[in-house]
Amino acid sequence: MEIKQLERTEARDFVRLLFTCHEVEFTHLFGDTFSAIEILINYYSNLNDYRGILIAKAGKKVAGLIEIWMKEFKRKKLPFKDFIRSFGFIKGLRCRLLLSYFSMKPKGDEAYIRFFCVHPNLSLDIGRNLLDKAIELARSMGKRKISIWLPVESDLVDICIERGFKIKKMLDSNFAEKYFGKRYYYLLELSEQALH
Repeated sequence: MEIKQLERTEARDFVRLLFTCHEVEFTHLFGDTFSAIEILINYYSNLNDYRGILIAKAGKKVAGLIEIWMKEFKRKKLPFKDFIRSFGFIKGLRCRLLLSYFSMKPKGDEAYIRFFCVHPNLSLDIGRNLLDKAIELARSMGKRKISIWLPVESDLVDICIERGFKIKKMLDSNFAEKYFGKRYYYLLELSEQALH
């Protein structure tokens, strides 16, 4: 198992795994997941900064992924125009905005894990290794806090707690259930004491 930074040529496999792991949420959000997959493949294929986007490779397959955001990473935002072109103005705007619903803009001393998943048929040890690398990266950049939103029933919650994350808040939201297919989410945080 190799943990490495995502490369442009791996964007398609990265996005496919993302949709495999978040099938319920993305089907609720987009309906037509084919168009959404193509938009995200295009987005990840054209990034200039892949720092903090880590994948676990088992042979030639992407087995897990984690994307950690920090202020220092200069990534362009998801393209409004592509969503509007594929889904029409109202639905495209809604999809683009909802994709950012659980995103947090990290401050200078904070990091935020945007995506974290392991192929459902593979060992959760992959997730442990990915999370360890993300924490190591945050430490090396002097971060004092890492945050992540996860569905309450996700096995990744346990991995985060094993690594020192604490549950800061539980979201009970009809809105999240309507648009993502899941009602309950945890906000987990790893604080400065656990990071250093």
